[in-house]
Amino acid sequence: MNNSNNYFIVTIFCLQTLYNCILAVIGQCIYGFFLQTYPDTYQNWTIINNLSLKIDTFELNRDQCTENTTDISNNSAQIWAQQHSADLIFRATLWRAFPVIIVTYLFGLYASQLNRRLVLILSVFVNAIHVIIYQVIIYKNLAEYWWYISAFIAGLGGGTNILGIVINLVIIESTEESERSSRFVRYGAMTTALSAIATFGIGYYIQWRGYTDLLWMAIGLELLSIIVIIFFLKPTYRSASVDETTALLSSSSSSNDVHIMIKTPTISKCYHCFDICTVFSFKHRSKKKSISLILIIVSYIFHLLALSSLSIMLWYLLGAPFCWSSKDLGQYYAVSFITTAIFSILGMKILSCIGANDAIICTLSHICFCIYSLWISLAQYSWQLYIALLINPYTSYQSVLTIPMISIWLEVHERNNAFTLLTEINTIILAFGSSLFNWIYARTVTYQKNFTLFLASGLCIIPCILNICLFVISRRTSNEQALIVVSKTNAESTLLPLSNNVLSQAADIACLIQPPHSLTDAFCTSHNNRSCVHSYSSIDNQSDRQVIK
Repeated sequence: MNNSNNYFIVTIFCLQTLYNCILAVIGQCIYGFFLQTYPDTYQNWTIINNLSLKIDTFELNRDQCTENTTDISNNSAQIWAQQHSADLIFRATLWRAFPVIIVTYLFGLYASQLNRRLVLILSVFVNAIHVIIYQVIIYKNLAEYWWYISAFIAGLGGGTNILGIVINLVIIESTEESERSSRFVRYGAMTTALSAIATFGIGYYIQWRGYTDLLWMAIGLELLSIIVIIFFLKPTYRSASVDETTALLSSSSSSNDVHIMIKTPTISKCYHCFDICTVFSFKHRSKKKSISLILIIVSYIFHLLALSSLSIMLWYLLGAPFCWSSKDLGQYYAVSFITTAIFSILGMKILSCIGANDAIICTLSHICFCIYSLWISLAQYSWQLYIALLINPYTSYQSVLTIPMISIWLEVHERNNAFTLLTEINTIILAFGSSLFNWIYARTVTYQKNFTLFLASGLCIIPCILNICLFVISRRTSNEQALIVVSKTNAESTLLPLSNNVLSQAADIACLIQPPHSLTDAFCTSHNNRSCVHSYSSIDNQSDRQVIK
């Protein structure tokens, strides 16, 4: 393993975390603009400038919000600004979604054949162009469609998807296998702490200087990232990966190395694109395994839909009755990061200690999400929102555990296709789900502001029921397998008195021979620190039993 990339990984994580925290304020910038332009027509983009989006905007917002709590007639400015902000984000997200989906899919197919340094540079460079267009929109008073052009260009770079995949691959290949879990935990803690500090400081900075200085900082962070990638990224060892559509025969001897490779025609690679979509079909495995995989995937889809509904939280908190400023938002998100980092790990450890399996943990997580959404939708005071942060850390276990749950039911050669498909599902649902809920919020804010949150709490009931069904199927399957193993062991011990020694040796050999991790599998490790270890050990145990058989 190559340890020379440790400084590169830490530096690039810090730079990209700060960049993402800064870019998250764009929604506030758009809302501030629409709040200033009211009662002008929404086509008017002529008064925005680099000094207009400062503390005065949010003082005006807070004053009007306070009046709105007692006088409904004064509520039109906030509702108008929220409607048009949500509509703009809805359209921009759609423009960004299509190229992101295509680029992520292509990268998942050809990740092993691409130059990682070049991929990182292109992705970061596109991000810089994306922010530069934002600055031009603000300084030059460009028309609204330029927001959509900027979003489309950002999608061409793959966004955080491509960056995350490549960086996580570098971590996997630069770290000893025994140290990977602890390394990912440390990186996760580092980025969470940095995000909390950054969001807290950004909230105060917006009150002091506005948004445009922050956007210049974001451009500078991306330029620094390019320099770091060029000069500090070292080549890593790439483990050989087996392509399901390629017949690969290699043989090596101690005297000379002979590699015989037989490649299928190019048309087979085209069929491979469609094989990714059929990896969970019933023809590849037993009926129970296929049903279990489908239950996990459908649960994951509805969980992502429910999570994407929280994309409207910014508009929800800026309006009455909360009337939050940028400083309030920064403080709230900082506390959210800290509580999530601490209590999510504690909750996982407690549930693991009492023996809860992944399906039960996901079921409890969806119940917590339902309570969290209902609590937020009914809250009337800021302190009630902070109390909800005690529930929030336990709401996203489905995202963490989906990969290891699927790994249990997959063969080793199916993981690459499965994880590529999961990445695509994640990209599609979050992109279109965010657009959908912003569209819904823009059309319901006038008469039922918390309708979207009620809808989110209803959506999480579906994956909760599906995980209960998955628990029942998994329990029956494990009991059946235990009975088969016991019966076969008794039969073999009766017929072959010496077989125990042979079987133990075979099991030891199977434990020493570890299948190579695919590229997509390596990417998923960063999101599943604890659970992946347990899941892979379960797969290894299954392979041991196959050797014993």
